[in-house]
Amino acid sequence: MKGVREFVDPSALAAAMSESSRFRRGVIVLLAAFISHVASSVYYFLEKLRVRYASPGIELPLPPITEAPEAVFLATLYLSMGFLAVIGVFSITVYLKGRERRSLIPVFSSAMHGFLAFTVATLLLLPILLPAPPTDVAITYAEVSEVKLENARIDGMLRSNGSELTITAQVLRSPRLVYNVSSHSHPLLIESATARVSDQIISLGDILVERLSWDRVEFSGYSFATEPAMSREPWSALATVLSWLWLVLYVGLACKKFYKLSSQTITLSIIITIIVLLVFGML
Repeated sequence: MKGVREFVDPSALAAAMSESSRFRRGVIVLLAAFISHVASSVYYFLEKLRVRYASPGIELPLPPITEAPEAVFLATLYLSMGFLAVIGVFSITVYLKGRERRSLIPVFSSAMHGFLAFTVATLLLLPILLPAPPTDVAITYAEVSEVKLENARIDGMLRSNGSELTITAQVLRSPRLVYNVSSHSHPLLIESATARVSDQIISLGDILVERLSWDRVEFSGYSFATEPAMSREPWSALATVLSWLWLVLYVGLACKKFYKLSSQTITLSIIITIIVLLVFGML
């Protein structure tokens, strides 16, 4: 029971850290939170979002977030940035205002213990997330940069003179491919295209595309807008926000007790931390 109390009562954790930093246990809690949050995020983006282009017949690369490696990376980056923001603010507070025990290990330990909130939130949301129907999301605007299409087949029109174009290229390159659903007649534009046809490089310029297909695609950047906006399921988003608020409050109270900080100092630190999380899009 004593160990359980330390997870829900920051004062109890602060008292326990007077004897031991509880650091290794904190690492386990942190890893569990990362695994559970990343797993739920990946599951949602891969299984609960159906992403398509708004214009019928348009087939283009989908946002990288729809692929597992990118989803794992973004979810991990999200929690990592928040973790660094929390320990950063409170570490500065302890360094400037702490009366004794200047070691920052308890700051890290209390932050890691506070991440238990993310694991709990994930487990509580499973009964809501698993049976929820998929959400349809339509891409209304997209920019794909430094595009390389292999064995590309294009039907369209050259924007420079309006002439019809039908071409099959071994390789087609473009610095930017733009999709805009509001351009009803030709929503897809390939800018400054060059094509390799029969070992010759042909400069095509801008192409207003009617049909496009390829065997393989590479690109260096992808930005897009959707309708509705791509976001987490509302209950999941709310639980994530509450988890961050719990974490900040938990760390603040643990540091107040352990480092003997004033209520005014901790209140200010909590407010600053929340502002930092807002600025970086955590909340």
